[in-house]
Amino acid sequence: MKSYVIKDAMTIIDPCFHCGQSTAPGYGKWVNRIGWVEDDFDGWSCAECAGYECDVCDETIYLDEDRRWNDTRAHVHEECLSKEQNQIITMFNELGGDWELPYDDAEAWFTQVIESLRGEGANA
Repeated sequence: MKSYVIKDAMTIIDPCFHCGQSTAPGYGKWVNRIGWVEDDFDGWSCAECAGYECDVCDETIYLDEDRRWNDTRAHVHEECLSKEQNQIITMFNELGGDWELPYDDAEAWFTQVIESLRGEGANA
């Protein structure tokens, strides 16, 4: 028979580095927690705290829901970009994004596409 040690109800198990709430299995912040190492801390961060601050509105962006337009708008909410910018980012990502293309961001890629098209028009 297995024996279980029950911790004191006041003990926070696997606290988030940022907010201090529990990220242990069975607690609400467990889903999407990520490992976090900083200074003398080696533990976890909850997804809410591990997100970025939006470069446009300064509100927190939930983990992995940011969009990158360029170096000054590296972490942005989808709703903080124009419809056209979001369409360009979607095309950039469908082509492999910065993993497959020789560009760091969607704006640099799109600028190069436009310049290439202008060059072809001049040669025609």
